[in-house]
Amino acid sequence: MAGIEKISRLVSWDDYSVFLAIYNTGSISKAAALMGRTQPTISKRIENLEARLGTPLFTRTTSGMAVTDIGKSMLVHAAAMNRSASSIERMANHHDKAEMGDVFIRCLDGLVTDWLIPALPALQEERKGLNLSFYTQNTSGLSPENEPDLAVQFNTSKPMDFVARQLGTVHYVPMVSRQYKEKNGIPRTMEDVVNYKLMYLRRSGLEVETWEKKSRALRELATPSLSANSCAIVLSAVLNGAGISMLPSYMAKLHPELLMLDYGIMYSYNFWLVRSPHTANMARVNVVADWMADVFSSTQQPWFQQDYIHPKEFSEIEVFLPH
Repeated sequence: MAGIEKISRLVSWDDYSVFLAIYNTGSISKAAALMGRTQPTISKRIENLEARLGTPLFTRTTSGMAVTDIGKSMLVHAAAMNRSASSIERMANHHDKAEMGDVFIRCLDGLVTDWLIPALPALQEERKGLNLSFYTQNTSGLSPENEPDLAVQFNTSKPMDFVARQLGTVHYVPMVSRQYKEKNGIPRTMEDVVNYKLMYLRRSGLEVETWEKKSRALRELATPSLSANSCAIVLSAVLNGAGISMLPSYMAKLHPELLMLDYGIMYSYNFWLVRSPHTANMARVNVVADWMADVFSSTQQPWFQQDYIHPKEFSEIEVFLPH
């Protein structure tokens, strides 16, 4: 018993809850109100935690409590402790057995708008009481406590204990609108592309460094007429005749009015479903994860297969070869 008592004195989850409350509110008095305690109690608890850790976690300023660098590095761990404590309570109360409630999802913006949102009404009809909150991969400023339950991304980078599952592959090919072709013509060869208006997807979750290495010669010769970190922006620009860009091959199915330039250039990227272990027993998260796997099923959606399927095999898009 003495050993257990010693551990309990060294590690107090409640102290880290105080730390998170101060961080989230920016004030000791607001943290006290949030936790239903007195200001001196909260002040004493954070002072004791700082003394035990041997480092300040906050800097006291006239505008409130500013977290220190060491405090920032602790946030993700403190938030994980808080989630674990909440998970214990939910499991004890059988809340996680319910297939309803909030599920937070961070997803590549193109896959959200092109596939998940169109499929959402059917899920809502089948699973009433299920509330989805979407963030794109470009969202910043989320607190550690708002870490997504599920993330769809182009790489498997994740904390060691997270689980990754490949959902599919997106294949990118050059596309242009008929409007642009009629006004400006189209390149005769891939090398001729530099004489036309090119548009690039910037960051947006893609492994851009790899993409750039493959097309470095072309990019060094061409000046992009537009670049954006949003798939929706680039797609809208292409549809409105602003230029040529690499787009997912499935756009041939969604927008058969586009034209494909089949010039022997194609890039493929696997996308993954990444989730934290604490969601494994959360029924509502499992429901959404299974739904997403169905939406991106390569059996139903051949363009998501690992091997590239030419758009002419699943769409009526007009294809242009170099000449």
